Amino acid sequence: MHISLTKSKEDIEKKSKMIFNYPDSFESYFHFNGWENKNLVIAKQDDPELLELATWGLLPTEYDINKRKDFLIKTNTLNATKERLFHSNLYSQFINWQRCLIFADGLFEPHTISGVKRKVPYYFKEKNHDLLAFAGIYSVLDDNSQRPIYSASIITTEANKMFKEIHNKPNKLGSYRMPLILDPSNYWEWLNATDLKNVKRLLNSFTNQELVTYPVSQDLFSNKINTNVPSIIEETPTQKSLF
Repeated sequence: MHISLTKSKEDIEKKSKMIFNYPDSFESYFHFNGWENKNLVIAKQDDPELLELATWGLLPTEYDINKRKDFLIKTNTLNATKERLFHSNLYSQFINWQRCLIFADGLFEPHTISGVKRKVPYYFKEKNHDLLAFAGIYSVLDDNSQRPIYSASIITTEANKMFKEIHNKPNKLGSYRMPLILDPSNYWEWLNATDLKNVKRLLNSFTNQELVTYPVSQDLFSNKINTNVPSIIEETPTQKSLF
């Protein structure tokens, strides 16, 4: 998955009604490929008024952060499948007491066109480019640094019609996926729910925010081009939108 968070820290604080714990460490981005070393912005279950930075991809608490990519190659945890949250040896450690909101203002999904070798990336955003929040889980890495190191995964669910038409190639299990975007009215409950029934209900919810989507440059999927630029979230005129 690929996301954007183009907002300033002041705007994120205003929209989320939370404050950054380490505001000087935050850097906005137009494109964040989960394998990169940028940071997610999260709000944690145990301190929901603070915004923290986290590496993308849930890691075991005792794992060495310097070996993050090695872990992700073996066990890709950029996304956490909703159906495995309570059964996975890793995810089940965190779903009850270490849930988080993961903030973004857009995400990119690949679209497959028959007969075309390269996938076409589509950008999803709230119609006014407002803040979005994914349901997530996080871990606190057990190291000797004075400042806690967090890692987090975005929870995914079965794709709705809009996402399925764009991300139109199923995974190896034949499932079409999308990130679980929470409605703002459910942020508080996601971070505070103690009843398992309420947690599972939220895992079957989705935002009521109006989303729009359009194609962007195929440069997005290139490792040889700097794609963390404003133009990467602009609609590409040579592509025709499905909507």
